[in-house]
Amino acid sequence: MRHLRLTIALLVSLCLPALANAALISASYQVNLNDSDPGLVVDSADLEANPFTFDLNEGDSVTFNLFKIWTPEGAVNDDDLAPQPISVDFNFTSPETMSGSVGGSTSGDTAPDPLFGIDGFFQGGILSWGSPLQLVFGALGDGLLEVSLSDTEFNEGTFWGLGNHGAKVQAEIKLVKEASEVPEPSTLALLGIGLFGMGMRARLCSA
Repeated sequence: MRHLRLTIALLVSLCLPALANAALISASYQVNLNDSDPGLVVDSADLEANPFTFDLNEGDSVTFNLFKIWTPEGAVNDDDLAPQPISVDFNFTSPETMSGSVGGSTSGDTAPDPLFGIDGFFQGGILSWGSPLQLVFGALGDGLLEVSLSDTEFNEGTFWGLGNHGAKVQAEIKLVKEASEVPEPSTLALLGIGLFGMGMRARLCSA
């Protein structure tokens, strides 16, 4: 009976998922923005390694500066006030090959001088993002990775283009749920053989 219990414990342990280790997260990214008129012209520069790589445990997240954004325009005009699309494409190679984008908009912003009321004295740009990117992965489709980007204002307080007050855009990547491991076919076959053998042994012992 003791040998039977040990055999059952061994077979069950083979089919249970291994203890979760930190998942390797690796991806490249591409910033797409409005780089010509009409609309507010904006530029960007990568701040994070491209591609980037780090480890995450289930439920944990990492936040880092992804890129810098600014406008080279010397003044915010009427055509710059209309929102223009911006997006960041992410191409992951780990935990598995998958891709998606976070979309948003940029627009110019002007405010009057508080002392003299001169319109456009303080000007800059506004960056707003939409919903976070959610990527499902794993053989069972139960893994979930979430990517969100920070809203910001840039060139804030620039007086007719004097100075370049760009802003840093932060990315937060969260491993919401690690994908479940699926037992290998050979492991399932071993379990079946073991259960069959135990069944035959039980029949012989009861005979």
